Amino acid sequence: MELIRLALPALLLLFFVWRSLHERVFLLGIPFLMYMAQAVFFYKLKIFYVPGRLEPADHVMLWLLVVWVVYFDLLLPGRRRSLRDRRPLGPRLSTPEEVVLLGLAAYAALEVVLTVLRFGSVGATLGEAKGWIYLFVGYFLLRGILVHAGRTQTVHLLSAIVGVNTLAAVLYIAHQGLHLSIYEATEYQTIVFMGRELTRTFYFMPQFLILATAFSIAQKRWTLWWAGVFIVTLGALWISYTRSLLVIAVVEVVVVLGVRLLKSREAGLAFRRALAIGGIVVVFVVVAFAALPVQSQYLLSRIGMATASGDVTADENLQNRERKMQNVYEWIESESRTLGQGFASPAQHWPAGDIEWMAADLVWVPVLYRLGVAGIALFVALFVAFAWRSLSLAVSGTGDAEFLGLVFLGALAGVFLEGFVSWTVLNPDRYPMGLWLFAFVAAEACRRRREAAEALEAAEEPAAPGGSRAARPQVAAAVLVPRPGGGHD
Repeated sequence: MELIRLALPALLLLFFVWRSLHERVFLLGIPFLMYMAQAVFFYKLKIFYVPGRLEPADHVMLWLLVVWVVYFDLLLPGRRRSLRDRRPLGPRLSTPEEVVLLGLAAYAALEVVLTVLRFGSVGATLGEAKGWIYLFVGYFLLRGILVHAGRTQTVHLLSAIVGVNTLAAVLYIAHQGLHLSIYEATEYQTIVFMGRELTRTFYFMPQFLILATAFSIAQKRWTLWWAGVFIVTLGALWISYTRSLLVIAVVEVVVVLGVRLLKSREAGLAFRRALAIGGIVVVFVVVAFAALPVQSQYLLSRIGMATASGDVTADENLQNRERKMQNVYEWIESESRTLGQGFASPAQHWPAGDIEWMAADLVWVPVLYRLGVAGIALFVALFVAFAWRSLSLAVSGTGDAEFLGLVFLGALAGVFLEGFVSWTVLNPDRYPMGLWLFAFVAAEACRRRREAAEALEAAEEPAAPGGSRAARPQVAAAVLVPRPGGGHD
């Protein structure tokens, strides 16, 4: 087993590096593998985690920066760069969604200044704000790379990420469901149920189950591979014993198929996909109860606990999260509840030391504490704006453009809901990659804007002598042909 733990991350790294020779955007596989470190044993590759005194988020930030520099050949003289793009952070902002994001970044920067003025310690404040700085810097580095990449390359990269996540899901099912010793980490919870010992953990759980769900069900043509990805993803959700993740998966299915129903020409596809998903779920549940009866009964008992009283809000876990939000609200001084406590350290304001561990159950805890009620409003606006953009991309697009819009919309809905049970975008080990999904949405929006501008420019070109207006659409189509190695750049 130790051989597998060492070989798997090395093989995955080689795969992404090899693909990057043809599609440079695959260099992003490195930070994404670091994002999945526990699930695919990537932490075994020590070169990515030196010097050891740095925190995990520091390592991710360092390698994301390295990937960005290599992608744009920034260490080479301008004449020797393979990419001539002089905007490594991408073109102008996509409105309104990126304006909201920029406003959130500016608001966080204001909180840093106010905290320094309040407590008089620049070093302590920047130390507390470091993760948030990584969050926004990482977004713009990802944005620069993804905007430059072509749409086909983007689909290929996401397919590879989902493929790796599916492999991790198989390992997770084998470990937590079949009790094979795959992972080295100790599970955080052990339960004895029906005389059997069950374990629960999220330490090495696949990190992109929400993406995998949206990506598999949004496929225009459902091959055996994508049906298999959906089944394996469902298996990982099932064996996690996490009710909220099952609800999120249902919401994703409803969102993706609902948008397809809005497009009359795809209503038939939506109905057929819904029937296929329903059939798969029924067969899966029957097989799960036959093959893993104790595990399935335990999940069923957890669902029963939430619905037994007839009031879902009476669930103990939900009440625990509600108490955390109430505590944070009370910890913030009354005059600061609108703006929050800022980036105070535990030495400056004692509750700051409890915020990180509380955030593991609720992303809104650190948002409320650091940025106040105004920060929560901005975060909600951020999700709404990017969801609106994703919906617009899905409804107006065709082919891969429509597909990506559906994937992003479903995944955004899932991540937003997951924020009520997890720290999602504010995971302290993954701050630089926290807004990765938003960067993908912004890149596709910029790509569509560029294509529209190029098509308009081509249509406005005067007809050649002896030519006719009928030739103009052909010119526009030629402009949109992907260039070698980079799609529309």
